[in-house]
Amino acid sequence: MVAGWIIIFDMKTRIVIAGIVVIVLIAAGGVIFAWNARPRLVEIYPKAGAVNVPATTALRLVFSGEMNPETVSKHIQINPAIDGKFTWDQNVLTFTPTQAWPAGQEIKLSMLAGARSASWLAFPMGEESWSFKTNAAMLAYLWPSDGQADIYALIPDTGEIVRITNGMGVLDFSVSSNGILIFFSAGNSEGGTSLYKIDRADVGSSTGSSYQAQQIFNCGAAQCRNPVASFDSQYLAYEYIVQSTGGGSGPAQIWLFNLATEKTSPVGQENDETVQPSWSSKGMLAFYDVTKAVYEVVNTNTKVSILLANQTGQPGDWSPGGEYYLAPEISYYQAPDNTERGTSHLMRYDAANSQAQDISNSPDVEDTEAVYAPDGGAIAFARKFLDAAHWSLGRQLWVMKSDGSAAHAITDEADYNHYDLAWS
Repeated sequence: MVAGWIIIFDMKTRIVIAGIVVIVLIAAGGVIFAWNARPRLVEIYPKAGAVNVPATTALRLVFSGEMNPETVSKHIQINPAIDGKFTWDQNVLTFTPTQAWPAGQEIKLSMLAGARSASWLAFPMGEESWSFKTNAAMLAYLWPSDGQADIYALIPDTGEIVRITNGMGVLDFSVSSNGILIFFSAGNSEGGTSLYKIDRADVGSSTGSSYQAQQIFNCGAAQCRNPVASFDSQYLAYEYIVQSTGGGSGPAQIWLFNLATEKTSPVGQENDETVQPSWSSKGMLAFYDVTKAVYEVVNTNTKVSILLANQTGQPGDWSPGGEYYLAPEISYYQAPDNTERGTSHLMRYDAANSQAQDISNSPDVEDTEAVYAPDGGAIAFARKFLDAAHWSLGRQLWVMKSDGSAAHAITDEADYNHYDLAWS
């Protein structure tokens, strides 16, 4: 005979047990939901392990949902430490450094455990770490000058010289605004030129001379020259020159190549000679119309353009914010001996309404070579006085505020001519 216990629950006890079970199940479900709802990083830019990242790149973090901004900024660690600004667009956080990342270094980043989502029904985020490496500053140039040229780059910190192209006969090149893409033109087998693209990240990861530039457009027997990429690297503007029937070259015309769709189309008046493409940071394209003696500024999205009268046609410079286009212009003034003299003044063109302002602020000077400082607050330019008391053989280096005020000389070397100015 086996002895045992028989437990009999009454209805009230059964209800209590059922309630406890329900509560436990709800609690377990809540824990599971909170665990599954914990925030995660779903995208990081620059990607983990990326190399040759431009030193001006902003950090972008995409979370799985909206976050509590304060908890996120408190849990981000950047090594080496750098100041910057955090901005949010729903679940996307952008960190924009106030200065460039250290060049040629590994940047280590961590999201420490504890960052929380906007909802309180979620566990905090776990810890994640990653890193990327910035590119070293490089000075690109063409060499040799008396034969088929290639693109080389000098790394100033180490003195190392890197060969970018190999036996391509490069005619000219430009670098994208983020410093990572190189666009150039080189001769092809049809007697014309083609346009090519180089990604510095790909060059850095290749060995020896294994890297090959990517041909993005074959111009056939035509000449495609002076390629310049828009700030977002969506478009490439270039000069397109068709061979004339007599064997020479026809007039240059500006064309646009869409790097996403690979479609190309002309810009400007069909029968006009147009040269010198130049992009603003807002995506406006400026070029010089030789036929009409005007700069044409085109909004590539709306196709609306404005004309800026200018007889000189020398290359100009966009303000960093894209509001103004700065270029020299021929002007005339009455000298003390009652003779009319021609000179060159700096004109600041408003890209919104085409109004022009003479910012040279002196009749007896010849100003050229104007370039904006990176913050837009100053302009460097070359000046030569035309009056007998101040006249010099060469143009001197001057700096002024962006509105033309506070102009002052940096050099005083009468026999030297200063040109091709550039800011760091």
